[in-house]
Amino acid sequence: MQTRLKESLEDIKENDYELPERINQQEITTVMLQNIGAIDPYLRVDLIHDILSTFINQGKYSEQQLRNMLTSLMNKNYLFYRINTSKQEEDAVFRRSYSVLLMSPILAKHSQSSFLSEENIHRVWDNLKKYMKQEQDHRGHVKGKGWVHTMAHAGDALNSISSCTCITAEEVKGMLPIIREQFLIDRPYLFDEEERMVTAIMSMFDKIEKEEKVEWLWTFLYKRRGWKDPAEDLIINNSKHLLRALYFRMLENDEGDMCEVLLQILRELRKQELY
Repeated sequence: MQTRLKESLEDIKENDYELPERINQQEITTVMLQNIGAIDPYLRVDLIHDILSTFINQGKYSEQQLRNMLTSLMNKNYLFYRINTSKQEEDAVFRRSYSVLLMSPILAKHSQSSFLSEENIHRVWDNLKKYMKQEQDHRGHVKGKGWVHTMAHAGDALNSISSCTCITAEEVKGMLPIIREQFLIDRPYLFDEEERMVTAIMSMFDKIEKEEKVEWLWTFLYKRRGWKDPAEDLIINNSKHLLRALYFRMLENDEGDMCEVLLQILRELRKQELY
């Protein structure tokens, strides 16, 4: 089954993303979505995700088809697939992670032609918030299986949706603490997850007041409980990495006041370092 699917998808790519006559677009889309979390990284990333996102960007789907696709991606068989029942290291995460990643080009397409209602946008936001609360697999890359990258992919989706005018300050203020919880964990982020999430944070910061940004940033000043548990060092390192990424992004935007706040927090955070 997957061998035949690969051959069909390779034909599409070799044909400059034009469908050969023997391939029906709706049928191949259905099969690609069914295999969105394939364990084979070549099939999952280089073929399925690449072709789906290219089709979306090229306008090959109608607005109704994109709405239907987005609705499907938010259900229990995609974004929430086995999220509360699978073990942390199980392969179900690929289905979740590549579902949230595919939301980004759909939302980006909406920014060009506004085909989603405000109700649709708020529903997507609420589902992303629910997903962010529940996802517990923070692996970046798995040997032989490729990228997992749940938080990086979630960051892409959050960045795309945050630019929607109907997303409110209250919604942003509800999401930011969840982002904090996902990054202050005792497992290291090794593959620039913080950079992808900082892009989303910068977009969300456009919705809230400076005082609210500062208040949230200070919550990254982790106060360790003792000096013997190396897990706390991992938490502190994750905090530092996100704050540093945010500092340089603020620096690029000439936001000197926010840079100074970030430097203050980083100085205080150094006092929590073991070495």
